[in-house]
Amino acid sequence: MTERHEIFERINELAQNIDEDFEFADIEQVEEFLDDVENQQYEEYDEIERLYNELMELSFYDDEENDL
Repeated sequence: MTERHEIFERINELAQNIDEDFEFADIEQVEEFLDDVENQQYEEYDEIERLYNELMELSFYDDEENDL
């Protein structure tokens, strides 16, 4: 299992606490969630944002390695 996949699993575990039927399938859905100001009310928001930032770092390093 890749680190990226593990992060998505952790994000989805947190999302389950918000709504049992809520699941992120891709990075765009996470971005939409974070962009919606109303979602900041959830205590899971900060952790989801932190995990999203980890995903962005991984993507940056993946892109850098592909450029070499």
